[in-house]
Amino acid sequence: MTVDVVILVLALAGVVKGADWFLGAAEKVGVTLRLPPFILGVVLVGFGTSLPELTTSLAAINDGINTVTIANIAGSNLANVLLIIGASTLVLGTIKFDKNLIDLDIPLMIAVTALFCLLIVDGSLSSSDGALLLVGFVGYILYSLGYKEDATHHKGLISLIANLSSGSKTKVEKHQNLITASTPFVLIGSVILLGVSSRFAVTSLQNVVEQVGIGLDVLSFFALAVGTSLPELVVSFKALRKGQGDIVVGNVIGSSMFNILLIGGVASVLDEQVVDPAFLGWTIAGLGLSVLLLMVGSISKRIHVWEGMMYILIYAAIASKIIDT
Repeated sequence: MTVDVVILVLALAGVVKGADWFLGAAEKVGVTLRLPPFILGVVLVGFGTSLPELTTSLAAINDGINTVTIANIAGSNLANVLLIIGASTLVLGTIKFDKNLIDLDIPLMIAVTALFCLLIVDGSLSSSDGALLLVGFVGYILYSLGYKEDATHHKGLISLIANLSSGSKTKVEKHQNLITASTPFVLIGSVILLGVSSRFAVTSLQNVVEQVGIGLDVLSFFALAVGTSLPELVVSFKALRKGQGDIVVGNVIGSSMFNILLIGGVASVLDEQVVDPAFLGWTIAGLGLSVLLLMVGSISKRIHVWEGMMYILIYAAIASKIIDT
């Protein structure tokens, strides 16, 4: 089993690194093609940090496994809010942010999380459920593209995403072409690395499950979910070191929305996804509690160290209940 665990860890590292390389190359292509800031921001913030979850879910479906995706989405979103924010406060102190997320982004996240919980309450995501999630994803993107805010009062994840890529405009002005001879190879190589690493991650996860007797969805909830949430942790740490608490919260919201709408939609359209009813109740309760905690922090526009500690303890409590089921 030790060998399988080592392979799982290395495979997850490959998934994270492949996503990092893909994002770097995609940014160069986007800047060179003069893509709008929002589009570039969506790729880098939302889709980019959700890429590991997407590739591992697709690898599982390719292997005929339909018990990974829901656990991966739920586990990743809980890890995003409770572990990423909690660890960020413990390591780098209180998170302070200026964006008014409570008017739009937090209600959207609550609504999307509630939709996901309603769809999985029967223990599965059908193809029609997946189509509904994809419609929600398209609607979210289209609404975001057309959303206008007062220029003097920028607020919310939408303006945050635009701000994240605003520096790219300067790059475009100074560098007409950021694409080098190696860029296409990096893009292709990163996709290959993502695919191969995801396949090894799922295979080794299956082997571990067979030897320890723990359900595949339970192990996916922890091993895959926490491992594929590493990009969010890296982004959060980098942002907090620069005093950009808005990016930390915005990154968590964006990634969580993409996990549910895009990954849940794509995976369940390809094949019905199921989850063990034994820990479904705790999963739904955990998702609901996590967004409510984030809403409270958004009202005060700060998350203190002691709150971060509570986030981690709550995650540990939910984890223990799921393991015991």
